Amino acid sequence: MKHVTSTSAAATQITHEPDHRRSGAAPRRFARVVAPLVLALLVVVGVALSAAVAYHNRLGVTNVDGISYMGIAREYANGWLPDAINAYWSPMVSWMMAPFIAAGLGMQTAFAVVNCFAVAVVLGIGGWLVWSQNHRIVPAVLFMVTAIPALMSAVSVQTPDLLVVAWVVGYLWALRWADQALHGSTRARLVSGGVLGAVAAIGYFVKLFLLPVAVGAVILWLLLRVWSARRRREPVRHWWTSPVATIVVFAVVIAPWVGALTMKYGSPTLGSSLSVNIGSKFDDGGRATDWPFLPVPPNSHAFSPNEDFTPSVYKQGPMDNPDPAVVPPTDDAATTEDTAPKVTKDSGIAARAGYYLHERMLALPYYLQKISTFAPFAAPIALLFAAALVIGVVRFRRYAFTCIVAATTLVYFVGYGMITSSSSGGGNARYYWPLFYLTAMIGALMLPAVWRLVRRRGVVRTIVACVAIAVVPVASFTQNWIGSPAPFYPSVNRTEALRVTGPTDVPEIVRLADQIRASGALPEDATVIGSNYRSLSSLAFLTDTRVYGRSGQGYTYHSDAMRKLFIDQGVQYFVQFDPATAPARDYSMAGKLVGTYNATISCSADRSTDPEIPCRIQIVKFAK
Repeated sequence: MKHVTSTSAAATQITHEPDHRRSGAAPRRFARVVAPLVLALLVVVGVALSAAVAYHNRLGVTNVDGISYMGIAREYANGWLPDAINAYWSPMVSWMMAPFIAAGLGMQTAFAVVNCFAVAVVLGIGGWLVWSQNHRIVPAVLFMVTAIPALMSAVSVQTPDLLVVAWVVGYLWALRWADQALHGSTRARLVSGGVLGAVAAIGYFVKLFLLPVAVGAVILWLLLRVWSARRRREPVRHWWTSPVATIVVFAVVIAPWVGALTMKYGSPTLGSSLSVNIGSKFDDGGRATDWPFLPVPPNSHAFSPNEDFTPSVYKQGPMDNPDPAVVPPTDDAATTEDTAPKVTKDSGIAARAGYYLHERMLALPYYLQKISTFAPFAAPIALLFAAALVIGVVRFRRYAFTCIVAATTLVYFVGYGMITSSSSGGGNARYYWPLFYLTAMIGALMLPAVWRLVRRRGVVRTIVACVAIAVVPVASFTQNWIGSPAPFYPSVNRTEALRVTGPTDVPEIVRLADQIRASGALPEDATVIGSNYRSLSSLAFLTDTRVYGRSGQGYTYHSDAMRKLFIDQGVQYFVQFDPATAPARDYSMAGKLVGTYNATISCSADRSTDPEIPCRIQIVKFAK
């Protein structure tokens, strides 16, 4: 009888549980229907706002790197493949621009379209990843609302760095799929591993630096997974199929491109950007002599020599200074009593390693400060997550994807920390954009656990937690959209609010280029050199001419030896940049003055940090 009674009681309990589930099932089903619609709406809003900012700024030229990417895209669009294949600049962003250029869109507009696609990927995949972890809408909305102002601020920058952010988010999706498939069938492991390899190959095409990031993230993920499995005594004997599939698919996907590079440059190569940029980190000697005095465009379609920094191409110009009396300008920050190199390429391994470590330690404060200028919440989130990991609040078994995101963040952070330098003040902030989105994603993924913890600790702690959480999107909004410093940090990338509506902004250098075109002073395909390489590169792009040289070489028109070298190399025009208040110049010794213009642009030197001032630009046609 007791058994029957117990069974009856259990049956009664069981009959009541479905009713309880049904009472909560409807709201859950409703949430699962409404949440994707809310996320989709935020994606549309974010892309629309970013597209409006990009359209407003579509006429500008943001930097010389962007000119190279757009020039290569134009070569692809016109079918000039031998010229377009490039070992230094990764090809993905140029490949994506090429169809739009071929369809008749301007190169700047094509770049804006690609960046808007990256915005959609970051918001769409990033928001879905956060929501799908616990099917709660608030963490996903928090991530997307934080990301939208930053994406709006970045969308007009003509570099592949926004595409890098999109790849990082896509790679996290591939890593999560591969992680979930480890305990599945062999087919699931092979398919997910193959997809991971394909996504890693896309990262290689987006930016060569992402190749070591992809490798490091996979290695760290596997180590974490194996460590977690060993603790729980789970079998790991079949996991090797996933990384093998990743390696095989990655190799197959990149093989045609590596073959094309090998054929063009005559030796096997994955790319030249890492060797060019990292080689100088191990010594302080030879920088002045390692680069040619007069770089020349790598082909007849290139806007500038910057289109290919591969040494075998970039060093094909004249290597000797024809006029030692003309001393190139030096950076005041680098001027010391003893400028002789202390460590050179011929120094021993110990000396070069010591120099490398010393320079990285000098660069670390600049690196951290640079990250804080655009992601003031990155360090607190990272430190809180690390503390939670150490004390056991976060465990890999329960927070596997959050740990994978954190591992990828660590790999990216350490990777750039290994190559940044103090001489550049930590480098450009756009290199570190992924750290903004990765730490924001970590915070969003941890939000449910944080909320469960604080809501049991009283009203005061709950309010404090709400304020701390709200700081993240507020900081993103104030710094990226409004353009004013966050209350808790004095530095900001933007100094003015983003313009989403209103008339299209026409930069001063675009007006100058239009004047030069209208006057006919520089015909299309003309070859030029000048006293301000950066501004001249933008002018060459906008006027469809070709610029020679590089920054900081002290090019001048009044040196007979230099002028002869320019003419021998095929340079037709010299462009002189002077402050508007400077005395007038006599160009009779060089040739004929064919145009004088005034514009408020970077004028006094070749560095991009120079302020824009009233400038007089004069174009001289060399007399042969």
